[in-house]
Amino acid sequence: MGAALLAGAFGWLLYGLWRSPRPTPVVLCAAAALTALAVLAVLGNALSFAPVTAGAGLLAGLATARVVPVASGDRASAGAGAPDPSAR
Repeated sequence: MGAALLAGAFGWLLYGLWRSPRPTPVVLCAAAALTALAVLAVLGNALSFAPVTAGAGLLAGLATARVVPVASGDRASAGAGAPDPSAR
């Protein structure tokens, strides 16, 4: 039963990566790393360490997150030291 749940979660993750708005190299690297982690989890106890599980979740979250658009006139997104384009 546990293996079926793990396989279902892995399949759902790969579906999420397939539908991700991120660039293809980011998604492929994340999918390869998470697949390698899944193989290690099947062969051993890799997921029993909290930092490994948290890192896998963080990687999956970053790879499937939507890209935040940057407004052209937003000073906060341009950085604190960037010149103000409207000050000319």
